[in-house]
Amino acid sequence: MKKTKRSAPSIPEELEVVPFSSAMDDHYISKCKISQETIDFEAQEGLRVDQVVFENVNFAEAIWPRSEFVDALFINCDLSNADFSRTVFHRTEFRNSKLVGTNFAEAGIRHTLFADCVLNYAAFGFSLCNTSRFEGCSMRYADFYEAELKNTEFGRCDLNDVNFAETGLSGVDLSGNSFENIQVTVEKLAGCTVSPEQAMAFARQMGLVIKEN
Repeated sequence: MKKTKRSAPSIPEELEVVPFSSAMDDHYISKCKISQETIDFEAQEGLRVDQVVFENVNFAEAIWPRSEFVDALFINCDLSNADFSRTVFHRTEFRNSKLVGTNFAEAGIRHTLFADCVLNYAAFGFSLCNTSRFEGCSMRYADFYEAELKNTEFGRCDLNDVNFAETGLSGVDLSGNSFENIQVTVEKLAGCTVSPEQAMAFARQMGLVIKEN
């Protein structure tokens, strides 16, 4: 079965740089660039962000649940401990950004790229990741409990101690990533691609005694 190709954000080449306070109009931000700011704003209702570039922005533990990001780009941003639970991301990219402990629980993450990001302790529990990719990310202790990974790719990531419990891993290729230990539900491992070394680690995790001749 041919995989659906991930779509990149559709963003105009030239965007006006504006302050966050000026960019927002009734919880809607569109077609602009926000740069070199610390945003300390708690959303009482969901925001809609459309065709926006955030560069070198510190989100200062932003609380923005139930928001929607479409055609958005985050470059060199700090989103650590931000709350994006139940938020929709569509054609969004996070590049070289810090997302330690960021909450994506129950989020809808579609056609989204995380590249060279720090996602340690990030929470993706009960989220839907569809046609998305994690590339070159540190993801130690990230939590994907009972997430749905549909056409989702991991490449060159540090997945040590990631929690995939109750998450179906059929069609997921973990072979190009590194980990010594991850949490999985054995019954949901079928169809997951792993390297020989990783297969041995899983076997030990299941209590098998491996005897070498």
